[in-house]
Amino acid sequence: MLRISLTGPESTGKSTLAAQLAAHYGTSFAPEYAREYLAETGPHYTLADLEEMARGQLQAEADALRTAHRVVFFDSDLLVIKIWAEHAFGTCPEWILRQIDEQQYDLVLLMGVDMPWQPDPLREHPHLRQQFYDLYQRELRDRMSNFAEISGPPARRFAQARFLVDELLHAAERRISSPEVLLPTATMPTYTLRTPHCQAVFAAHGAELTSLVTTAHHLEYIWPGDPAVWARHAPVLFPLVGRLPNDAYHYEGRDYKLPQHGFARDQEFAVLRHNDTELVFQLRHDEATQTVFPFAFELTITYTLRDAQLTVRWDVRNPAENQPLLFSIGAHPAVRCPLLPDESFDDYFFQFDHPVTLERHLLRGGLLTGQTAPVLNDEQELPLSYALFADDALVFKHYDFTSLTLRSRKSERFVRFQFDGFPYLGLWTKGPGAGFVCVEPWHGVASPDGAPGELRDKEGILTLEPGQVFTAAYTIEVG
Repeated sequence: MLRISLTGPESTGKSTLAAQLAAHYGTSFAPEYAREYLAETGPHYTLADLEEMARGQLQAEADALRTAHRVVFFDSDLLVIKIWAEHAFGTCPEWILRQIDEQQYDLVLLMGVDMPWQPDPLREHPHLRQQFYDLYQRELRDRMSNFAEISGPPARRFAQARFLVDELLHAAERRISSPEVLLPTATMPTYTLRTPHCQAVFAAHGAELTSLVTTAHHLEYIWPGDPAVWARHAPVLFPLVGRLPNDAYHYEGRDYKLPQHGFARDQEFAVLRHNDTELVFQLRHDEATQTVFPFAFELTITYTLRDAQLTVRWDVRNPAENQPLLFSIGAHPAVRCPLLPDESFDDYFFQFDHPVTLERHLLRGGLLTGQTAPVLNDEQELPLSYALFADDALVFKHYDFTSLTLRSRKSERFVRFQFDGFPYLGLWTKGPGAGFVCVEPWHGVASPDGAPGELRDKEGILTLEPGQVFTAAYTIEVG
């Protein structure tokens, strides 16, 4: 059961959208209990009243869950109570804070304040909505919640929310339904490439590499995608790399929302060709993608396996007759690290093709801060540790190496990446104990911190005129 909360300041359309979504998906939703409570007791309240509202909200969520199908929506949540209590009384009861920490939502829809204020005797702060919105945004970011900001007129909000929920449902259909049982194979089509040295497996969902195993030792090199740590394997980042401020951008006088790393990783790709050593996927624009990305596109991904080397090629074509295509594209493959049972993450290092001097571009909340920090000074090896990634991914710009090899100090196993022509590179792992590291060549990069801007002005954005094709490729070799 997917749990989706709608949160945010007063008079932002939470109740209306929750009811619309529940009706659209044929499921239930939990109404905002505080409104029912205040309708009976009047607009004056105490901290004890807020606690009663919190208990009522939890009960409403439990009631909605009992009759829900696949997905359930919650009109408001305890974060609303927390921010309300802290503003009105300067404190929030400890048990509510603990309950918020324990609650898990698959998605939080943060409702924007760009809707007219609707007067209501139960509403209090028409002039503080932006201030409260900023509080919600900061809380969700600090808690590393999976959230999206919803804005625009009601019809557009409904379309944005449907797109995000559909993406979540498609992803959920491909997950493990229990610790031991997979969903039926018919709902999870996979495609295999084979050589005498290696076997690679791919999913049509996201056109994602899910496995890369050497024949001689039956050793798996790709992270298996543990939902408790990080559920993906090697997602394709398109039409965006990194995050936008507020997950928003402007184009031709309109505002759009686009989630971090875009939407291709959660789309179903068509299979154009498949034999023992080559597999070709394709994704095209449709009505749903154009609600968040108003461009025509054709993304073709070709995987070719030769011996123990996998080549990944992207071809992006602009099929429009009179509109440019603005986009970024990047790779995000996760390699198991450590590879062998008697090794640890700290036993591994990255080896460059020559001595390098590198500085990283620092991130905060997924956005570039404009600050840098030194990483290497004329050195050829970068030792791995979880502390190295304590401040998020290592982001490099305009570096001068074209290959990078993950090696162990305890074995001869290696994974070599070659990525000539990519202006940006990310290295990342989830955090202490995560058993993988990602090597991410990008044509694009996260935005700087600040207000949303024009998409055409974003660093790393590529522009294709009608009929033009962009091509890039990288390789993964294991041994």
